[in-house]
Amino acid sequence: MSSSTDSPGVETTEVVIAGGGPVGLTLAHELGSRGIDCVLLEPRPEPALASPRCKQMNPRSMEIFRRLGVADAVRDHARLPFGWADSAVFCTSLTGHRLERFDGVFALSDIQRAELAEPAQWCAQNHVEEALRDTVAGRETVSARWGWTLTGLEQDDAGVTATATDDAGRERLVRGKYLVGADGARSAVRRACGIPLTGRSHEIRNVQVIFDAPGLSARHDLGRAVQYWVVDPGVNGLMGTLDTDDLWWAIIINAPQDADAAWCERAVHRMIGADAPITVTAIDPWTARMLVADRYRDGRCFLAGDAAHQNPPWGGFGANTGIGDAADLGWKLAAALRGWAGPDLLGSYETERRPIARRAIAEAERNMRVLTGELAVPGLDGDGPDGRALRAKTAELIRQAKTAEMYTLGFVLGTTYPGSPIIVADDGPAPASTGSEYRPSSAPGNRLPHQWLSRDRSLQDELGPGFTLLEVAAPPAPEWETAAAAAGVPLTRFRLNRPDLHDLYAARYVLVRPDGYVAWRGETSPDDPRAVLDVARGHRD
Repeated sequence: MSSSTDSPGVETTEVVIAGGGPVGLTLAHELGSRGIDCVLLEPRPEPALASPRCKQMNPRSMEIFRRLGVADAVRDHARLPFGWADSAVFCTSLTGHRLERFDGVFALSDIQRAELAEPAQWCAQNHVEEALRDTVAGRETVSARWGWTLTGLEQDDAGVTATATDDAGRERLVRGKYLVGADGARSAVRRACGIPLTGRSHEIRNVQVIFDAPGLSARHDLGRAVQYWVVDPGVNGLMGTLDTDDLWWAIIINAPQDADAAWCERAVHRMIGADAPITVTAIDPWTARMLVADRYRDGRCFLAGDAAHQNPPWGGFGANTGIGDAADLGWKLAAALRGWAGPDLLGSYETERRPIARRAIAEAERNMRVLTGELAVPGLDGDGPDGRALRAKTAELIRQAKTAEMYTLGFVLGTTYPGSPIIVADDGPAPASTGSEYRPSSAPGNRLPHQWLSRDRSLQDELGPGFTLLEVAAPPAPEWETAAAAAGVPLTRFRLNRPDLHDLYAARYVLVRPDGYVAWRGETSPDDPRAVLDVARGHRD
């Protein structure tokens, strides 16, 4: 069991997690994989999202899921098979003219790549949650309280007491040493901590429509794609299928305030370009928000995911950024609870993750500058030479405006933690990624460059639950184990007998953090490994 009752009516645990979406569930897996007791509070008994906004798990999220042993479960729960499509199409309508096609988008291909431990997966949020719920049930130290809603909290020097209401309306008390608010954009934890959001909202209103459309996939000749962007002066938006049974989604951009079911159905028909039979099952209005919490921590309470930052969807960074939050915060909470964290470790969560959220929002805002309305002009559907010339011109504009949004691996894998207090910076080789181009780098603060050791064996599979010292065709360095034992820090040594990889890692020794980021590297083992470990665990002098 993950919790106990030390006083009448109060359940006790180590970490209380408010919110059981992808971020809260990932954090529960992170903590559970490290033997940390936690109680997860989630109001929804089932992940029955009628209108899932998140549909893409990027390679970094899937890499995290692989480390946690749940990547296969996510792929198994996806309603579009792994590798089903890795293209995005721009068109005048689903049954109209194709304008441009991007292949290999979002790293969705199932073809093995050297730099990826896991490709991306197209999977609606409700099915991601199903996979994470099913597998978290096997974590012995995690107790999930489905149907429980956090209604308040009080904290003191020793811990946090959360008040919750269960699905029968009864008040419950859960006390933990720490509490994490992964409870979404309207976070009760953020409000209780008095943490404001800073930023702005977009001026236009959008609507997501979910609809059944039997046989629609067979009615067009645009080929398989995860997104069909419709460029039409009469309706702006994009669409795609959620499964292989023709359950579809459509995002209508800049919809009127009074858009009702009848209006949405007409708009969807225009996007299809034909009066195909459809049944609308959900209508979900939304506005893009570019907001970041002023701080990620209040005493023993932390924010993660949408509770900490709200991203426009363009590029697919929102939920994936939150999953990255969970990976960062999870090992740091575990270190604090098991006594090997230094005094600066928990503070480094905000230092590292808040700038990433701001960068993700900036990337999404750049993508938002040109959607489909900015590209739409009359005459695109013309069959004569004028129509063909106009489509060719528009295709060039699409390539200029949207390529960066389709190819995001440089941002997804190349984000770094410059200035982090828990890395040991150096002046060695540090190739910088761009938004679209990923350039592997072992510079401290970067994700460890990936390498396949055999067809199915990833270097990431060899990393330990704590720190890992890679010995890249280097003499063994047992002094690291001695230093780690003296500091109480979990450490795994892994000998990578591959001289050909020296240029990739630019060092013979690489210290990797529990989240797969590089903390230190060197050509020789340092005179005092303990000093390096102290920095990496947040114990600077």
